Amino acid sequence: MVSQGISLTLVFLLVTLITLGEANNNRKLLYTYNNYQPQHSPLPSPVYSSPADLPPPPTPVYSPPPADLPPPPTPYYSPPADLPPPTPIYPPPVAFPPPQTYQAYYYRKSPPPPPSKYGKVYPPPPAKPWWWLL
Repeated sequence: MVSQGISLTLVFLLVTLITLGEANNNRKLLYTYNNYQPQHSPLPSPVYSSPADLPPPPTPVYSPPPADLPPPPTPYYSPPADLPPPTPIYPPPVAFPPPQTYQAYYYRKSPPPPPSKYGKVYPPPPAKPWWWLL
């Protein structure tokens, strides 16, 4: 059953490769072997005239700022008042005792399995080898 599925897959892949190869082979340029003469003569190139004279740009609405402006006045700030230090948002840290060493559960040895009611139990036989699929 498995080998039939693999052979179907291989046949499908082979058909796909052949189809792609033929599709890529059909991409040929169309060649004309006769002297092709156009039926109509090409249009003449357009004649460009010089651009029309543009009117001068409009005058600006706002007058330009004067070149030498006085510097802005320096603000005068009074020195800050002596304030008490701010109260902390969080309480001071608490000293915890150091962590204790313990035996983690995944380092412990697991207990042996309980005895089987069927006597001595053997492991299953090994699986079929990979070449069995061929």
